[in-house]
Amino acid sequence: MSSAKLAIICAAGLAAFGLTIIAYHTASQANSTGSFVAIVAFVMMGVVLTTGIRYFAGRRQSQHQLTNGEQYRALAEEYRRLSDLAITAQEHTDLKMGEISAQLDFLRTQNESLQRILKEVE
Repeated sequence: MSSAKLAIICAAGLAAFGLTIIAYHTASQANSTGSFVAIVAFVMMGVVLTTGIRYFAGRRQSQHQLTNGEQYRALAEEYRRLSDLAITAQEHTDLKMGEISAQLDFLRTQNESLQRILKEVE
């Protein structure tokens, strides 16, 4: 919470406390403290409910953001793992292609030498 928001909340709380004291003083002079207590209780219940709802909404939002962050990290880790597997598979493919190319070159040389021998025999 920023310091400006905290200052506004503190000032609003102080103003509400001051108004409550003034209202109580006025009600006690008019001998109607019962209705004053009922009004203050109703207002305080509203404040508590509003504060509770805001708290739980903020908590839910932060958990949602945390969950999304964890899911993002898990997806990023899975992507890294898959990219490593793809790189490894590509390296193995390159090695096998090199081996096959070497064997093909060997077969070509044998084929050429066999054809030379056959030409000599004719």
